Amino acid sequence: MHVEPPKKGFHSSRPNDTKPSEEQANFANKNITTLPDELLVKIFSNLDTRDLLNCQLVNRRWQELIDDHMLALAYYRRCHPAEERISPLTVERYHSFIQGWLRGFSNLGRESAAQLDKLLQHKHFTERLFFSIAKVLAKAEALTCQNVGSITHSYRVNEARFSPDGNYLVTVSNYCVKISELVAGKWQETVTIQHLHRVRNARFSPDGKRLVTISHDNTAKIWELEGGQWREKTTLQHSDPVMDACFSPDGRHLVTISNAANIWELEGSQWQTKAVIRHSSPLESACFSPDGNYLAIAAPGTPIIWKLVDGEWGQSAAIEHSGWVSKVIFSPDGDHLLTFSTSQIAKIWGAVDDQWQQKATIRHYGSLSTASFSPDGSYLLTAINDRAAIWGLFNGHWQEKINILHSKTVTCASFSPDGKHLVLSPYNDNSMIWGPFNGQWKLKAPIETSGLVKNTSFSPDGTHLVTTSDFIAKIWLLKSKENDDSC
Repeated sequence: MHVEPPKKGFHSSRPNDTKPSEEQANFANKNITTLPDELLVKIFSNLDTRDLLNCQLVNRRWQELIDDHMLALAYYRRCHPAEERISPLTVERYHSFIQGWLRGFSNLGRESAAQLDKLLQHKHFTERLFFSIAKVLAKAEALTCQNVGSITHSYRVNEARFSPDGNYLVTVSNYCVKISELVAGKWQETVTIQHLHRVRNARFSPDGKRLVTISHDNTAKIWELEGGQWREKTTLQHSDPVMDACFSPDGRHLVTISNAANIWELEGSQWQTKAVIRHSSPLESACFSPDGNYLAIAAPGTPIIWKLVDGEWGQSAAIEHSGWVSKVIFSPDGDHLLTFSTSQIAKIWGAVDDQWQQKATIRHYGSLSTASFSPDGSYLLTAINDRAAIWGLFNGHWQEKINILHSKTVTCASFSPDGKHLVLSPYNDNSMIWGPFNGQWKLKAPIETSGLVKNTSFSPDGTHLVTTSDFIAKIWLLKSKENDDSC
């Protein structure tokens, strides 16, 4: 196994050690505290962690603002730019689980818990909590993963996703979907959903209160969480198998992909057809932009982008991409769109004056197994054959920054919620968590998996992850190796 060290330009979280210049010192005397809070948030959210720490060195008033948790607020907004997204981190969840997890994690974890105990009523407690978890994980030299739950199916498990609040997990097998709930620290199966034919996927709405399941039985079923129980509310009929579905960021629209792309809108308690988008070739998948104003649809050779204008959907652009385009993915900030296909090519597109222009072409020698943007949109993770690569956006150009090699084919990989770690799974071998330590990316923890791992993903708060292999989905709790007596 081989890891190339980060190249120049890959951001470190450590501040610049140089002393403030005279110009910077003069700048420090300016009164910026009169700026509105929302404007300050926008300023800080466009800086990375290193820039924020440098602000502490040059400006006393900014130091006061940062000490008042503006750093945590900006960090959270940078990783979760969609303001409509429901936070998985609450005071209740802190008391029920995270507080004890931090205290048992490390010295830094115990210090973080002591500070958080004093901030329970602070208006930015959620952001500070997210920042504290990310900081504790990033500072750990080594981690262990404890198996705290297993969900078994009669057929191969193809997909697993946490709900936005991290309290539910949905697992997808051939003919059924299971929903499991975290109760008193234990994962329990609560609902089994049956379809008449193969189930393709299942996705939560952004607020976590709805779930859509899609199947080759020509239906998409919408389930709602009421009084702690999941109940079937709507069955959306199609004339052909349903291949994909996803909710809009505000949860009021749903797109389903069948022989056409059907856009549904929630009116009262009913889902009504808003638009039907047809294409000359079969459609594979679709996704909304983070602001909900664009819809990208994967189609062979010509992925199409539709735009919402005055409540109506109209075609905005058709972009050229050779081969069978199987996936389209918007970056979390909405500035970029990724398309990848069977032609061993991934393309990154950017919106310029409402026109989508090609920004980069990433060529691979083999089939691209997975690709995803980091939570702040600054990096792209790709996995192909025996390697995973991280690409960074610097000076307007996408460049390969990290290259992780393995002796076996990497089947899937994904970022943690803060973008500081990644989990990757080689075929028939242990999965692995990689992350930064002292300025270098290193292997932090192996995870005991084998066979074909189809899916790996972190929980929204970064404390757990799930892996799917063969007929089972396993839930893992991240722990500090220095305090883990079981290893």
